[in-house]
Amino acid sequence: MLITMKKYIPIFVAIFGLSFYLVSQGLFNNGDPTANTPDKSSKVNKHYSEVLRKLKVKSWDGVSLTYKKPPKVLIVNFWASWCTPCLEEFPSLNSLLKKFKGKDIQVLGVNTDEKDQVTKVKKTIEKYDLAFPIVLDTDGKLINDFLITAIPISIIYHEGKVVEISKGSKDFEAEEFIEQVTQWLE
Repeated sequence: MLITMKKYIPIFVAIFGLSFYLVSQGLFNNGDPTANTPDKSSKVNKHYSEVLRKLKVKSWDGVSLTYKKPPKVLIVNFWASWCTPCLEEFPSLNSLLKKFKGKDIQVLGVNTDEKDQVTKVKKTIEKYDLAFPIVLDTDGKLINDFLITAIPISIIYHEGKVVEISKGSKDFEAEEFIEQVTQWLE
C-alpha cells in the first residue's frame, strides 16, 4: 500500500503548491492598500472632475481662473520649490506647451510651499521660464480638495474628464504622451 501511495505524492505536492499560491495571491492583492479597483478609480476620477468644475482660484499674480468650460487638455500640476522631482518636470512641461502652442491645451501649476511662497514661485518661474498660471495653495485647501497626499502629481483632463493621474515625476515629452495629447486635441 505504501508503494501505491508514493506515486500520488507528486500530485498531492502539486495540488498543495497550487492551492498555497492561489491563497497567497488572494491575500496579497486584497491586503494591498495601493491596489485600485476600477470602481475606486472611477470615483476618484469623478471627484477630480467635479472639483475642477467648481474651481475658482487666482494665480499668484492676481489672474482669476475658472474651469467650468475647461480646455480640451488641461494638466493640473502640484509642486513645491523644495521638491526635486517636481522641478525636474518643468522643462518637459514647457516643451509640451511650446510643441502645442496655439492649441487648446493649458497647464495649471499649484504651488504647495508653506513659507515665503511668492518669492519661491518668482524664483522658480524665472529659473525654469514657466509660462503657465500658478496658484498659491497657502492654506492647503486645494491639496485637500484634490485629496493629494504626495507630490509631484499631475491630473490630466481631456474635455473636463480625468484621463490620467501621474504620481511622481513625469516626462511630458515622452513619445507616447505626445501621441496621446495629439489625439486628444483632434
